[in-house]
Amino acid sequence: MKNSVFILVLLCLGFVSCNNETSLQEFYVEHQNDNQYLAFDIPVSLLTGDNSALTAEQKATMETIKKVNILGFPLKGENKGEYEAEKERLTSILKADKYQQLMRYGGGTRKAELYYLGEEDAIDELIVFGSDDEKGFGIARLTGNDMNPEALIRLLKSFEKGELNVAGLPKLEGFLD
Repeated sequence: MKNSVFILVLLCLGFVSCNNETSLQEFYVEHQNDNQYLAFDIPVSLLTGDNSALTAEQKATMETIKKVNILGFPLKGENKGEYEAEKERLTSILKADKYQQLMRYGGGTRKAELYYLGEEDAIDELIVFGSDDEKGFGIARLTGNDMNPEALIRLLKSFEKGELNVAGLPKLEGFLD
């Protein structure tokens, strides 16, 4: 009887541990060397360049970020079908319960979505997924410890406005041209 219960418990654990869902990390690893994709792993130190211009809040926010991974799929005429399939695959990965949507915006053929892993006020991963049906899609993962989502969004807006010196970043102009 004990052997039967033990075997039953092992089988249950085996079924529970089997997970056929692809994680975002697995998707990234699978495509980082794919010629259809552009992949960047960016150390946080490159994002700040000369960080003497950072405010105290921006410095504190940057210290919670460990690394940034960016994966982009530029759309070209011949890869429209693959673009649609890969975009749908990423969308289904991000619909998993473990990814919590923080915000979504956009219109027409462009849209962006922000997701996170962790607690609402102390996240471990921020995911930015943007797409443009004329240029392609990109996904960025910011990993860290106990990151504050509001502070991260303010920091992202500072980057967007050009308020921060990001001279250390590789030139990304034409990324989706």
